[in-house]
Amino acid sequence: MTKIGITGANGLLGSLIKKKFKTRKINYSVFNGDIKVKKDINNWIQTNSNIEYIFHFAAISSSLVVNKNKKKAFKVNVIGTQNLIEVLKKKRKKIWFFFPSTSHVYKYSKKKIKETHLLKPSSNYGKTKLSAEKIIIKNKSKNFSFFIGRIFSIYHQKQKKPFLYPSIKQKIKLNRNKKIYLKNGLSVRDFLNAQDVIEIIFKIFNKKLTGIYNIGSGDGVTVKSFIEKHFNLKNIVSLNKGKNTLVSNNNKLMKKLNG
Repeated sequence: MTKIGITGANGLLGSLIKKKFKTRKINYSVFNGDIKVKKDINNWIQTNSNIEYIFHFAAISSSLVVNKNKKKAFKVNVIGTQNLIEVLKKKRKKIWFFFPSTSHVYKYSKKKIKETHLLKPSSNYGKTKLSAEKIIIKNKSKNFSFFIGRIFSIYHQKQKKPFLYPSIKQKIKLNRNKKIYLKNGLSVRDFLNAQDVIEIIFKIFNKKLTGIYNIGSGDGVTVKSFIEKHFNLKNIVSLNKGKNTLVSNNNKLMKKLNG
């Protein structure tokens, strides 16, 4: 009996959670339609009427791609989320809804960011995720509970361009012995390997936690230092003198997971 539904299963986190469920021999159903088309979602849910847990990873998650097509990003990230929830609520069954949001919903801060921090999206991508969050929160009911995880920076060997990690890998391949220039090398971020994020999400699922939580390491490092460490390089040059900081205070989630 399939009780788990996954959207965005071809993306990085979606594919990793799918692999995790396979390893644990947990049945799941993957949405293969267009998240912008409510009919596709309805057909999927009708075919899998036993679904009680949704992992909604379907999204355009690259800031560069979002900036190139803001209208499409809004339709996928915001309207797609609304479509999914509207179809689910018609089921009149209890649903637990996991939504991966982003640290980009927050205003930059030199201090570690708590969940109560000022919401001021630092990117168009962040704006779409915050809009989707509001839709989810608005639909909370006795039959619809949710976990919103505001994920900070992630990296993974299977990550694809235009994200930072694969982009640097390509630059190194082409310019191994030359200087590599970064636009935001002095900016501070909170990096977690995507596989570690999945392990955290799996624990969240096991406990069926609800609410809004940060998902991050709690440690800040400059982008320049992160790259130097992970690629064993000393030829990284940052082009900017200023910096901005996004580092999580993850105490709220850690207390729940370890309590």
